[in-house]
Amino acid sequence: MRIVTIAREMGAIHSAQETALCRAIGLRDVHRDTLEKRFRMLGTDPEHIDRFDERKPRLMDSFLGRPNIYWETLQTAILQEAQQGDVALVGRGANFLLGDIVRCFRIRFVAPPEVRAERVARRLNCSQEQALDCIRKSDRERIGFCYYFYGKKWQDANAYDLTVNTAEISLSTLEEVLPKFLERSEVTAQEEAKLRDSVLQQFIRYTLLVKEKLEFPFLDVKCEDGNVTVHGAVFSQEAHDKIESIIPKIEGVRSLKNQLRLMQNNIPLEI
Repeated sequence: MRIVTIAREMGAIHSAQETALCRAIGLRDVHRDTLEKRFRMLGTDPEHIDRFDERKPRLMDSFLGRPNIYWETLQTAILQEAQQGDVALVGRGANFLLGDIVRCFRIRFVAPPEVRAERVARRLNCSQEQALDCIRKSDRERIGFCYYFYGKKWQDANAYDLTVNTAEISLSTLEEVLPKFLERSEVTAQEEAKLRDSVLQQFIRYTLLVKEKLEFPFLDVKCEDGNVTVHGAVFSQEAHDKIESIIPKIEGVRSLKNQLRLMQNNIPLEI
């Protein structure tokens, strides 16, 4: 199993080029259209992608908690796609999400601003100055997105294994050298097991927070070989009992250890 994450500056590489590169090295690329399908399969309106995808949420959206639905669904979708293996996950900070879970090869495509502007101007049929404005806005949004959702710096060189300047290195050259890098990035059996638990763990979070619309202060879900432990607090015994009935029915759950605490007047009855 091979997992690649791709980050890219606007104008550094086109989505069609990413697809061609991935197919040349035997990977399935996951772009926005694939994630939209995954959102629909999960039961979340892809409208959330239109509002929040690769941009920092606006203050009012954050105040109303709207980004939470997008965030929980996005993590679920990315992890489910990664679990299928031999995949390249494009954008959305996938390198930050997967980095602590499983071995993945993290690529970032860059190019000088003037090169990016020329490419964007040609593609959008606009002036160089308009293209530069688009590029600056895109960079700001992607920086804001990664910092808001992951608390990470999108442009941090240490977050990537390979940074490619597409003004100097051709995609045909990458097609030749990338397989050599990927040979050393095969996911181990132990990492596959960890990824499997992470997928289940996140799907439980999605089910409780998004699908069932339950409220939890400090929800924490842990999963090891299908054995689930849930920490946090609930506001009613009804919610506590509902969780007891929901989680064991989720495919892949072998056992449940419920350590949720019941709250009364926002004060835990047990510590």
